[in-house]
Amino acid sequence: MSNRVCSVFVKLALLSVSFTVAAPAGCGGGSGGSGAGSTGGTTSYTGGTTAYTGGASGTVGPATSLDPNWAEWPMPNSQADVTAGAPNLESYTDNADGTVTDNVTGLMWQQVVPQDTRTYADAVAYCSTLALAGHSDWRLPSVIELVSIVDCGQSVPSMDGSYFSWGIGYNPGTWGVMFWSSSPMVESPGELMWCVLFDYGDTFFEDVSSAVRVRCVR
Repeated sequence: MSNRVCSVFVKLALLSVSFTVAAPAGCGGGSGGSGAGSTGGTTSYTGGTTAYTGGASGTVGPATSLDPNWAEWPMPNSQADVTAGAPNLESYTDNADGTVTDNVTGLMWQQVVPQDTRTYADAVAYCSTLALAGHSDWRLPSVIELVSIVDCGQSVPSMDGSYFSWGIGYNPGTWGVMFWSSSPMVESPGELMWCVLFDYGDTFFEDVSSAVRVRCVR
């Protein structure tokens, strides 16, 4: 199992705590709302360029890469990490309609993924036109959002298989468990995009013309 993704969890948890301590009124607790932050509550993040909210009231700015408040978004952690002292034990709700809600982040995920692979453009188009569980605002997740459902406490798959399907016919050692994110590689924007592999919970980048799986979020 790669340590790279697990280190993301740790760094986000630390950032969450440090930023939340100095958060203005209306900001939610980065540790999941157990009294952290000025008003407590659970911070929810909707991604993209839309605003995210936290605490008991208020909207905290646009969710841009230049806004440090993104770190207030609580990151789910596996039981092994929580036992070691990390906050935010991962928790999901099966909505019994083809979707799963992450009770820590508030994100709703497509539960069963398509069996085929797609180019990046096709993956974006697929999510933007997906109508599932009465919702039509589905999109491709950012790499941080996609990493949030990685369970570093297990591998093959490195996710909670009780809630998420990763595709039938997976063969270990193949790229069949790589999923697109909407986050570009800064060195080659428009050519390379970050992906997450759900066999051992690794992150990787891939050319936009490559064939990769997709899981949508809202």
